[in-house]
Amino acid sequence: MYIVLVAMLVLACITLFYSGYYLAVIKQKIGRTVLIAIPIAIGIFMFNVIWALVELGKSPHWQ
Repeated sequence: MYIVLVAMLVLACITLFYSGYYLAVIKQKIGRTVLIAIPIAIGIFMFNVIWALVELGKSPHWQ
């Protein structure tokens, strides 16, 4: 179960990184548009997922 937890945490961190990357690409190429809200929303969601996974990792049930 620990391997699954770590894999989910790594994938969430990678998704968070690419969300920031695409935010920068959209901002550079297009400027400020409604499209900026999509990577920001995904980034906020992934931050919450990472936080939840870290809290789950502290539980003895997941170790």
